[in-house]
Amino acid sequence: MDSEEQQEVLSGWKDIARYMGKGVRTVQRYERNLGLPVRRPAGKPRGSVVAAKSDLDLWVRSSATAQESFNRKTLNIEAYLIAEVQNGLRERAELHAEMMRLRKDLRTSVEKVHASILRLRQQLNETRRRHDSMSKVIREYSMATCHSFPAGGKHPKPN
Repeated sequence: MDSEEQQEVLSGWKDIARYMGKGVRTVQRYERNLGLPVRRPAGKPRGSVVAAKSDLDLWVRSSATAQESFNRKTLNIEAYLIAEVQNGLRERAELHAEMMRLRKDLRTSVEKVHASILRLRQQLNETRRRHDSMSKVIREYSMATCHSFPAGGKHPKPN
């Protein structure tokens, strides 16, 4: 390996982390979760690693592009959610106004029904008084006419 090639290859997590300006655990997480391009010696799934600076630089640039795309999508989603919340609040205000109007209409209707019930109750009481009065007159008339019938209980024939 010539010296230029050695400078291009980083050996171990500490060198990779220092080159990227991150902590060792962070770059290990990048490798596990985000596909940070590192190589391991054959037959060693854990332990020492090597990475080419050019691979890391390319990965960072592509990750930045992916991050920008993600940020744009996030902003679009945010704008969409904000618009939906605003629409929801506007609809809520409209529904509240409609509910208040319906409450007012209901209150008016209930007051009219109540007034009608009171009128009907008054009319019923008046009808009962008339009925009682007429029943009294009929009883008195019956009593008066019962005494004027002959002993057989038949009305005399008019001449």
